[in-house]
Amino acid sequence: MTRAPMIVALLVLSVLLAVLELIFQSLYIGPVPVPLGTLMILLTMPWLVRATVEVLPSVGGAAAPILVWFLTTAVVGALGPGGDVLLPLVSGSSLAWQTPLLLFTGVAVGLVCFRRAVERLAEQAADARLGAGTGPQTTTRKARS
Repeated sequence: MTRAPMIVALLVLSVLLAVLELIFQSLYIGPVPVPLGTLMILLTMPWLVRATVEVLPSVGGAAAPILVWFLTTAVVGALGPGGDVLLPLVSGSSLAWQTPLLLFTGVAVGLVCFRRAVERLAEQAADARLGAGTGPQTTTRKARS
């Protein structure tokens, strides 16, 4: 029961970080685009997944911050506050490359983090089975002894 506030806090943090990444994605310094949102997702997504899995050690715990980030990015990016579009597909007369960069980077980093978290959970489960003496490896070892 004490985990629920921490899980909610991490998911709210996922939403807030997604909004900040959207805001900083279309940043320009002079005429040069500087997509800081992409850098932010590279730094924050691994931490969010790891922190959520520590609180909720399950596949759902690993997937939750990624899904929340993606849904927030899609909804707020397309239907932004006051009707603003934070993820434009067209910038002036050319295609906006910042939008696919943020989405691809977020999904790719999210999938890598998800895979690592699930592998770590599987290793922990295997170690727990070996420690308890109930896994198939222990019965084979006992039979050989």
